[in-house]
Amino acid sequence: VIATAISRHYVGNFPAFVVPPYDLLHHSELFLYLILGILAGLVAYAFIRLLYDTGDFFERLNLPPYLKPSIGGAIVGCVGLFFPQIFGVGYETVTQVLSGEVVWSVLLWLLAAKIFATSITLGSGGSGGIFAPTLFLGAVLGGAFGQFFHAIFPSTTASSGAYALVGMGAVFAGTARAPITAMLIIFEMTANYRIILPLMFACTISLVISALLSRESIYTL
Repeated sequence: VIATAISRHYVGNFPAFVVPPYDLLHHSELFLYLILGILAGLVAYAFIRLLYDTGDFFERLNLPPYLKPSIGGAIVGCVGLFFPQIFGVGYETVTQVLSGEVVWSVLLWLLAAKIFATSITLGSGGSGGIFAPTLFLGAVLGGAFGQFFHAIFPSTTASSGAYALVGMGAVFAGTARAPITAMLIIFEMTANYRIILPLMFACTISLVISALLSRESIYTL
């Protein structure tokens, strides 16, 4: 708390992601957030498995240790030629997705590309974490999901940014098995408290689905 107070004093008090105010427009939307929670749990499980399967693959390669991250870097570089959004933490892309500025077909490609690139980076011995990638994955998943259903039910569903926001928390909850942490992180990074019920709903469903498929979280594994 003291560190945050000092940081805000010197660099300013603003959220990590600036998003428009969202709300639950209709109670039927909860069914859509349930589906999003299921999809987030599946994405979280796929991310966990691919990350560690990639690590096992590179461990089996009979190559000097210094060559493995070089190979991984070359592969990620090739992916980045087509999808430069995968580089870095991706917060700029996440902000665009929250604002509904990226079409759903591109978002689905980014979902696959980010999972693959992150798995290659860490599996080959590169340095990095999984917190920012899970937020990225959740945003593009939720953004694509929201755009699809908002086009079908424009009067009873929120804009795609609402689903991207919930997706960020849901994928992290399923990946790290920390649903309360996921909810609080999304609150504090966006300063948006109006979508608490869908966020709690999707995070819990994602956690359950991911836990049914894998006993271990991405950290314990």
